[in-house]
This record gives sequence, C-alpha cells and structure tokens, in this order.
Amino acid sequence: MTSAPTRAHRFALFGPPPVLEGEDAALYDELVGRMWAAVKPVDVIDELYVADVGYSEWEILRWRRLKVALLQASLHDALQEFLKRWLGYEAYAENFAAALAENLAEILPESPEKDRAEEANELAHQYVRSQPDAIKKARQRLKYAGRDADQILEQAKVQRAEALVQEYVRREPEAIQRVNELLASRGRTMHDLVIEALPVKLDEIERIDRLITIAETRRNISLREIDRRRAMLSEALRRNLQEVEDGEFEEIETMPAEGQDPGSP
Repeated sequence: MTSAPTRAHRFALFGPPPVLEGEDAALYDELVGRMWAAVKPVDVIDELYVADVGYSEWEILRWRRLKVALLQASLHDALQEFLKRWLGYEAYAENFAAALAENLAEILPESPEKDRAEEANELAHQYVRSQPDAIKKARQRLKYAGRDADQILEQAKVQRAEALVQEYVRREPEAIQRVNELLASRGRTMHDLVIEALPVKLDEIERIDRLITIAETRRNISLREIDRRRAMLSEALRRNLQEVEDGEFEEIETMPAEGQDPGSP
C-alpha cells in the first residue's frame, strides 16, 4: 500500500489539502488513505479522480458538521432564552449580590470605620436577603449615581442563564439536572425547544443542504468516471489478452505435426 507521505506528495500536484484551521488534518489523511486503498490508482489519471473524490467528500463532511453545529447553536439559543425567562431568583441571587456589591463599591462614600468593598459586599448580601433598610439604602445610592438595581438584577439573571447553558453544553451533571427540572416545571422538554428553534434557521439549513447536494454530485461524477475508466481499461485488457491467445492458437495450428514433412501437403 502506498505510504501516507507518498500519497501526500502525489496529491500536492492537485493543490493543497482542503483542511481549514481547526479541522483534523489526520482525519483527512485517513480519508484519503482509505480511498486510495479502495481505488488502488494505477496512474496519474486515477490519482486525479481519487483527489477529486477526496476533496468533495471532505467538503460534504464539512457542510454536515456545519449543519449540526448550526442546529446545536439554535438549540442553545432557545435554551438560553427559556432560562432568561424562567430561571428562579435563587439560581442567580449570588450573581446579583456580586454585581450589586461591585457597583456599590464604586459609589459608596469612604468610611473610616469600614473598608468600602467590605461595606458594599455586606450591603449587597443584605439586599439579596430582602432586608428593607438595605434595599432602601442601596437603591438610593444607586439612584444618585444614575444606576438601577433592577437593571443590575436583570443582567445578573442573563449572565447566569448564559453560564448555565455553557455548563449544560459541557454536560455537567448539576447543570443538566437543573435544566431538566426547570423544563419539567414548565411542562417543556428539550425537543420542544428544538421545534421552536428550527424554523428560525430553516433558510440557512436549506442553503447548507444545497451545498451538500452540489458536493455529492461532484463526488458521484468522479466515482462514475473511475468506474467507467476501469471498465474501459478492463475491456481493453480483455481484447489484448484475446489477441494474444488467438495469436498463440494460430501459431500452434501452423506448426507441422510430429514426423510430418514440413513441405508435404
């Protein structure tokens, strides 16, 4: 079997490998190697067809990966929107406390008794625990500084929803359990989110499907050309063998029998 370096050198005649940044070059080499082993090219024309098939197949795989990635991204967007709407306060209370403390630390006046960051953190956590005096004081300080506690709260919710989606994508057990429980509490499933997200991406999916079809057509044409050329070569070989066999038969027929005078009738 032809070695991978030899194949790579020969394929360089037909242009660089169609491997983009982030794609697996080793996987492309394996694909080409298996095609080479299946076709067993006998000359440069066969190699050209194998290169065409390899390029087309790699492009098909790329478009298919893109399609899956697009569907996954749509699902994640739908999940994020769901979480931003239905995520419970307890799920992002700590995020809110941290963001509120950060804002308060920037606007609270200096105090000789307490460190400003410490005071801001204490006030923020009192706010989160729904202590009225803390809520009143924090809102007044924020209002004087042109800031809004409700906006900080909403941003904390959004950030927690985004983080939870990423944890879910990484298949972290706690995130999966939290998402599933929240979906169940609203009478929903991930499949419901897929159905909702799919129509938004139908145009992109349709374009990708057309690109896949184009690449598959090019690949199939190359495969048919390989088959056609092999059939033609096989037929030519059969004719040559037949001519050789016929020539040998004629030569045997013209040779005199043993003991017969070559000149006798």
